Amino acid sequence: MTMGDVLRRTAARVPDKTALIMGEESVTYRQLNRRVNRLANALLGLSLKKGDRVAVLTHNGIPYYECYLGLCKSGGVMVPYNNLLRDRELARDLAYIRPRFIICESEFAPRVAKLMADQPSLEKAICIGAGAAPGMIDYESFLAGSSEEEPKTKVSGDDLMSIFLTSGTTGKPKGAMRTHHHNCLNALAGATEMALLPDDRVLLLFPFYHVTFEDRFCHLMRGNTIIIKREGNFVASEVLELLSRHRVTICQFVPTMLNSLLQEPDIDRHDLSALRLILYAAAPMPVELLKVALNRFRCGFMQFYGQTETGPMTTVLRPEDHQLEGPGMERLASCGRAALDFEVRVVDPQDKEVLRGQVGELTVRSEAATIGYWELPEETERLWAGGWLHTGDFARQDADGFVYIVDRKNDMIISGGKNIYPREVEEVIYSHPAVLEVSVIGVPDPHWGESVKAVVVLKPGLTASAEEIIAHCKEQMASYKKPKTVEFRDALPKSPTGKILKRVLRDEFWQNRERNV
Repeated sequence: MTMGDVLRRTAARVPDKTALIMGEESVTYRQLNRRVNRLANALLGLSLKKGDRVAVLTHNGIPYYECYLGLCKSGGVMVPYNNLLRDRELARDLAYIRPRFIICESEFAPRVAKLMADQPSLEKAICIGAGAAPGMIDYESFLAGSSEEEPKTKVSGDDLMSIFLTSGTTGKPKGAMRTHHHNCLNALAGATEMALLPDDRVLLLFPFYHVTFEDRFCHLMRGNTIIIKREGNFVASEVLELLSRHRVTICQFVPTMLNSLLQEPDIDRHDLSALRLILYAAAPMPVELLKVALNRFRCGFMQFYGQTETGPMTTVLRPEDHQLEGPGMERLASCGRAALDFEVRVVDPQDKEVLRGQVGELTVRSEAATIGYWELPEETERLWAGGWLHTGDFARQDADGFVYIVDRKNDMIISGGKNIYPREVEEVIYSHPAVLEVSVIGVPDPHWGESVKAVVVLKPGLTASAEEIIAHCKEQMASYKKPKTVEFRDALPKSPTGKILKRVLRDEFWQNRERNV
């Protein structure tokens, strides 16, 4: 089975049911399938071949689904690009994956036209909306001139479906490869874990370039109605209005979003009675916040833990595990047990499983996990050492198999659900002429969970302000990656070999905390 098969079968089963809603625009499953077929056939007419990578640089919207599913049916490989990245970052990531085509929203057309001059792999750009740059193909005209019949290309479950870009401690991009089989299995597991109902209505808030987008394909499989909100600043009043107006039954948040909803003065004015399940993931949930949310929303809560590489639905803290009283209450600090299609182990540095209760690295195994990183065989071998995927997270398991994330083996910062890689930020700060040394760490933040802090040593005789360092970062990278605070010191703690001891710096700010992530 492929994801193209999933759409075709759902459209045959519930053709007139509303599939996608955004603002005042909506499409039924029949309409969506026909437009997807038009795009797939148009791409094939452009000589796209199975396995060709296609970059997508747009905002959340109905066309995003068309692009994704059109590539599923044509045999192309979807490569979503973060639309917050600066030109330098986009050029780097495009050069790594070498897509043959790019589909972009008109807002990004001037940038894409500029980037294409230095990207020899890019042959054509397809522009969604008015304002295409010279030489670009108009998206709607592209679809209008193509057939709405099912494409003839033979796509199998083992074919590559998508490459999601992630980074390691170096900050360099790594493309996690996922096949149709991976995504179909993930969708089946998601539909089962959430006990999806035919009439469920889900609101999507996360950026579609994030791997959580693929986690929501279970709703297409079940024939649910999906309400789309453009990614960007989270405005609690707007989200509450959407939840109420569309009678949403399922929605996923990060803790900062839930906190904002709970602080909204007019929350009681909105009818949220249709909500039956709130999902939370992508950042640690403070237990006290979870207790308040459980009491206020009075619906089921479910936590997912995972990574771009793992699924991402890897462990699940199910609704029945969210207990506010009794001995089970301690499990609110866990991320649950292995999901339906996963196995988990906690291992020592020699890859030997540790005893329950002991801390080690969390390793996982599933057919839904990535097959590896695009053109990075050594990184892939390290990731899958011994046949288990190494998450880089330190964890422990209790006697019943519940997993508690204790710390991260690498230094990645999660701020408001977004992954930020210190090495990448450090490289930009090091380019400032006054900086001698820098260490970037995540520090506790009551709203974002973690925020980015740069600890800087200046060169003798030179000066710089915190505002100057932050502005320097903002000019060269996506704004969410820049430090929120900068602290200047005479020296950084180091090991006898001269390595900066990032852990020592972090411990200053995380003392007396229940969780160090």
